[in-house]
Amino acid sequence: MTGKPTKKAKMPLDYPEETYGSRVAARARQAANKMTEEERREYFRQGMVLIYGGELKEKTGAGH
Repeated sequence: MTGKPTKKAKMPLDYPEETYGSRVAARARQAANKMTEEERREYFRQGMVLIYGGELKEKTGAGH
């Protein structure tokens, strides 16, 4: 009868403390934290258009 296979020992991960990508991400987070709620909403909307395509649509009335 065979039991569960034993877990193979994982090698320790050796990542650098800081990389170009982590520095860029930190700057992006700082910039995002300085935005107003309205600015965030607009950038989010533009991002959705970029990802999913289509045209920017104006909000209408109640939004039903």
